[in-house]
Amino acid sequence: MASLKRALFLSTLAVLSLNSALAGRGHELDDKQFPEDNFVYRPMQDVGMTKYQATSIHGTKKLSLTYDDGPHLERTPKILDLLKEFNIKATFFVLTSTVNEKNRFIIDRIVNEGHMLASHDHDHDDNNGETEQTYRSELASTVKATKTFLDDLGVHQIEMYYRFPYGAYGKNKTYHHLNIMKEVSQELFGDNCINFAFWDIDSSDWLPVITPEEVAQNIRAHMEGGKAYTFKAQVVNGQRTWVKSPYTITKPPSGGVILMHDIQEKTLKASRLIFEEAKQKGWEFVPLNSIKEFEYGNKECVLL
Repeated sequence: MASLKRALFLSTLAVLSLNSALAGRGHELDDKQFPEDNFVYRPMQDVGMTKYQATSIHGTKKLSLTYDDGPHLERTPKILDLLKEFNIKATFFVLTSTVNEKNRFIIDRIVNEGHMLASHDHDHDDNNGETEQTYRSELASTVKATKTFLDDLGVHQIEMYYRFPYGAYGKNKTYHHLNIMKEVSQELFGDNCINFAFWDIDSSDWLPVITPEEVAQNIRAHMEGGKAYTFKAQVVNGQRTWVKSPYTITKPPSGGVILMHDIQEKTLKASRLIFEEAKQKGWEFVPLNSIKEFEYGNKECVLL
């Protein structure tokens, strides 16, 4: 009996130790940016973006371009022209609620020209401020819309990337977005198929006061070190605004996923500057799905 009690005690201790380890490691159980199948995410605790970087391409001089917030009727086509000129493939995170008859041709161009189509949510509302029901419904809606755009073009893109607006997640006190993401994915695909995609290099191209040259400098600093620009909040005449804030990068990642926005006019010139410098210095642009953290392996990911 004593031996049995000891065995049960040790078994219980092992389970508790494992649960403790899981709680501490969370997403680190593998190198993919899918929500963990066997992990229950805790609101207000399992948060943050830097732990989800594409570390597999740090130090490689490889970059993956991503553009958010489109499609923009005038600027996205110009970005596509520029990508074609330099023979670069990118991933476009679109707001599915903004796609309509007038701009649908842009979605077609993105897909037909070999770029990846992804979701930046239904309407760009901060997911942290949404009820569980709203987040669940809009996540399902945007994923289905993205897949439908692809299906209409006869393209089976296995990957279903989703980017939280503002990179905001996990801070709603009543539920955790990654738990709901797993449930929605099972309902839609019967598998864990939604890969949440953050970034390693924020170009800050959305800041009103930043110049195209400074956007390009941000990329350069992340590749080689040096002066870069982030942003901070400032209150002017009672209004909260964002201003650029210079800082120095001493240990550059020298590779990673770039965050840019195809709705910004300055991004057109900044992209050209970045592409020209990359060509001169041997920086390589790679598709998002070629990066280890974003690979889908043997998954099928077909809507049920």
